[in-house]
Formats: sequence, structure tokens, C-alpha cells
Amino acid sequence: MIKASISFLISVAIATVLLITQTTFTNLVWLSSMDMPIDVSVILSMMASDLISMNIKGEFPVGALVLVGMLIAFIVTRILLIWVNIDKRYLYALAGGATLFAIVGLMPLAFYNLDLIAGARSVFGKGYLIFTGMIAGYYFGARQTEGSTNESH
Repeated sequence: MIKASISFLISVAIATVLLITQTTFTNLVWLSSMDMPIDVSVILSMMASDLISMNIKGEFPVGALVLVGMLIAFIVTRILLIWVNIDKRYLYALAGGATLFAIVGLMPLAFYNLDLIAGARSVFGKGYLIFTGMIAGYYFGARQTEGSTNESH
């Protein structure tokens, strides 16, 4: 149980860090296109600032959204694994991708078609963020498979 909890928190951290850094990078690229001076110190300070503030401040802290979404998706996946014989890594990867799809693809529908996460304003950004969810889910599934004699359950 402790191993699963730690793996879950690490997978949430993976998805959150990748989501926030991509969003920050997207914002910095836009600022650079507006002829704002961007150097390494600005990039590093923005990344550090966003990693902290996007998880704590705002109406929808990103870390909390990812945590709740992945908790629901991973519980549903665990229940599905009772009935289906699919490798855990792939099913959890699908669940992680579905979580980020819900955050970046479906949430705007509830908020007058506004993307709440700047990095999700383009199709490429949405695709990348969904892929980061899949990476996090795959990590969780791989950790659940370790030490198991049956790879599919």
C-alpha cells in the first residue's frame, strides 16, 4: 500500500512537472516572439516560480487537478484490471492520458471554451500534455508490475 501510494504521488509529480514546464516554456516562447528579452536566468526563475505557484495559487491548482484526476482514473483502471487481461503499464498509461485529456480537452467546455492551461491552447500542446499523462501513468503501471509474478495483473 505504501509502495503504491509513493508511486502514485511520483506519477502525479511527473505529470504536474511536465505540464507546468511545458506551459511556462510556451509562455516564454510567446514573450520572446513579442521581442521581450528572455535569457537563461529568466527561464530558470520562471520555471521555479511556476512550479511553486501553479501548484498552490489560483482557482484550480494544477497539482490538485492532476492528483484528483489520476486518483479517479487509476481507481477505475484497478477495477478494470479485475475483468480485463491487459498489461498494467499500458492500461495505466491510457488512464494517465485520459486524465490529462479531461483536464486540457474537456475542462474548457465547462468554462466557455477557455483553455485554463496556457500550454494547451494548440493541438500540439494538448497532444503533448496528454502524452505526459501517459508517461506518468506508464510509470505508475510499471511500478505496480514490479515484483509481480503475473505481468498482466
